[in-house]
Amino acid sequence: MPADQHLNADGLSGFFYALTITPAIIDPADWMAELFYGERPNLNGKQSKDLKKAVAAVIKAGNKALLNNDLKFPFDFSALDDATLDRVWHWCAGFLQGLYLRLPFWKSGIIADERQQASDVVSNSVDIIFALVEGNVAVLKNLDQLKEQLQLAGKDPTDELIMASLLQTLPEAYECIRLFAAQMSQRLLARQQAEAPVGAKP
Repeated sequence: MPADQHLNADGLSGFFYALTITPAIIDPADWMAELFYGERPNLNGKQSKDLKKAVAAVIKAGNKALLNNDLKFPFDFSALDDATLDRVWHWCAGFLQGLYLRLPFWKSGIIADERQQASDVVSNSVDIIFALVEGNVAVLKNLDQLKEQLQLAGKDPTDELIMASLLQTLPEAYECIRLFAAQMSQRLLARQQAEAPVGAKP
């Protein structure tokens, strides 16, 4: 299959990170098409079953890492080169595709509403990843604030400079999304346990 019709290895990694941290179970029918850019792959029954089993195994391993607080951002930003930047972009593209499967959840503003905050850090973190993938800073709700900060630092707030500053915040943006997902997962589990019949196994 041509490379532009599926995610590469780093894109798949990002995609599975998103599936793993999403608290709600995502139906295979939803994520399978996303692996092939919105098109259903022409697979026979065995191939489809094998793919689902492989993805389930990856997500199970990811869930274990998540529970152990080991599902960290996978790149070291202390020494970035062009090759690593390319890998980061593909990872972000895959991660964003995975987030889009449940985008209303990630943009819900639950934490901001609870804390009575005007700005939602989770939604803003998703916007950072979108801006980096699409190369479009216009999606940022705090764009004017970023420009003002750069101007106060004596720098010309060009789109290129804004993108460079966003890149440096990428690990923090991912961590914000991950922690939100973990918090929502804990709430979901607590609610399920509270609603379970007495004597039922967890």
